[in-house]
Amino acid sequence: MIAVPSIRAIGFTLLLFLVVYAPASAIAALLRLQLAAAVPFTILFTFLAACLLIRWQSIRRQERLADYGFSLPAPRTVVFAVIVSAPISLMVALLLSNAHEPGPLAGLQLSAWSVVLYFVVGAPVQEEVIFRGLLQTTLAHHGTLPATPRVTSAVAASLSVAVLFGAIHLVVGPYTAVAAFVLGAIAGEFRRRSGSLIPAVICHAFFNLGGILWG
Repeated sequence: MIAVPSIRAIGFTLLLFLVVYAPASAIAALLRLQLAAAVPFTILFTFLAACLLIRWQSIRRQERLADYGFSLPAPRTVVFAVIVSAPISLMVALLLSNAHEPGPLAGLQLSAWSVVLYFVVGAPVQEEVIFRGLLQTTLAHHGTLPATPRVTSAVAASLSVAVLFGAIHLVVGPYTAVAAFVLGAIAGEFRRRSGSLIPAVICHAFFNLGGILWG
């Protein structure tokens, strides 16, 4: 049976999410950044904000940065992430190509190299640090009752954050949101099992690449 994170922990996790994203959105709006400029700004700003929050929490709770996924995984884990992510991301991309949704890149006037840099490199690192590093770790370590087995709380945290990750993609469309949940669930499991963010980043990069090639 999977333990459900406490309401207080979910609220705190959502607060962290808002602290990361709300200032970036406000500043981008204040500066009236065009979408092509707002994308890299948001990626960089939210990445730095998440890193600062992780550092703050690690000091306050006397945790290591490795506890938040900043560690090197076993090589076999990296290979496994590639073997699993490549076919699943391809299948999801092909299914989404028939869903008649605009996709998250619709309307962006970006060069090919910018798309690869932002969405195959930048966004996977940024979002995995935020969702699987900051939010998932927060829920896994502090989101359930002390008597709850650590594995149980970690699975609950992974799935909860995957739901949040899917929910924020509803603005694109329901099919994209489901695909984002699938990505979040797989990436979260990679993060949980390996203790590292790197396999999750690899998985995310494959999903985004599939969306670019077949979107």
